[in-house]
Amino acid sequence: MIQKGYSEKSDGNMYLSGEGFDPENVANRERYFKQIELTGKKIVAANLIHGTHVAIVDASSPEFLLDTDALVTKEKDIILTLTGADCFPVYFEDATQGIIGLAHCGWRGITGGILRETIETIESLGGTLGNISVTIGPGICGKHFEIKEDILGNFSEYPEALIREGEGISIDLRTIMKIQLERLGITSAHIIDQDECTHCLTGKYFSYRRDKPEQLETQVAHIVQ
Repeated sequence: MIQKGYSEKSDGNMYLSGEGFDPENVANRERYFKQIELTGKKIVAANLIHGTHVAIVDASSPEFLLDTDALVTKEKDIILTLTGADCFPVYFEDATQGIIGLAHCGWRGITGGILRETIETIESLGGTLGNISVTIGPGICGKHFEIKEDILGNFSEYPEALIREGEGISIDLRTIMKIQLERLGITSAHIIDQDECTHCLTGKYFSYRRDKPEQLETQVAHIVQ
């Protein structure tokens, strides 16, 4: 049985850095996984760089992977994790072949092709498009993802995602991901959108754009089979 989820602000800061782990954040993670009854399993975390690298994880993999924004495994009892605080956790499942994946999707990763790279990695392990289900987790909504003209060209393929209000420009990243997934061959029936905005839900989630913290505060996403 595949289990996936996303922590909340009340669970504490879950951020891990490649430059060293904050002991309080480590304790928050340990407490959280104990609360959801995921102890005694190997936990693998990705050190995110807003890129498109996908790592295949197995029992021999290190517990912290540098320069990685997506994780895929065919093995049971390995918890794939990554953090977010406006960027989206996107969960992948091919239950027929026993393959799971988790991708960190900010605008750079989305426009760079991280969804495609993750799906292709799942296929390389024996997954098939017709069996893959995708869940888009909590992230920043189009209303609050404002951009400037200098990066607008990155979204030219997706006019449906453009929101203009007066002189402001915003982008609906959820819409872009759904378009990309369907272009890649994932049918709408196999795409679940949790439709939660980290920026809007002030009491529930940390939000980098809303809170502008001096030190990064994040949730942790996880998936395991």
